Amino acid sequence: MKRSALVLLAAVIALAGVLVVVWPRTVEAQPQLAESAQLRFVLTPASTKSGRNSFDLRVTDRSGHPAQGAVTVEPAMPQMGHALAPITAGPAEPGRYEVGDVDLLMAGQWEITVSLNAERVVIPLLLT
Repeated sequence: MKRSALVLLAAVIALAGVLVVVWPRTVEAQPQLAESAQLRFVLTPASTKSGRNSFDLRVTDRSGHPAQGAVTVEPAMPQMGHALAPITAGPAEPGRYEVGDVDLLMAGQWEITVSLNAERVVIPLLLT
């Protein structure tokens, strides 16, 4: 009886160890910074999981003053040949834009190209 209890306990411990190693982890969404010659872009995704997502985007000049104009976002995953049509970001307040309902269909390295007027940057985004 003791032997079977020990075997069961060892199996439970082994299963818990396997789950800790292979269980998917969510990486906390962090602001991603990119700078062009004139502007600073800070993109913050709502999530780092693949699927439907949204972004908060702040655009300022190098002095920190809000930049204004039409902002477009172009998500792409070049390694897999995926690219989404350009999305126009909605202005939330001066220098702050929102992009909603973006379908980043798979996990991996994405490149988010952000454009404002003639300024253009590529911001890497890793999704789980």
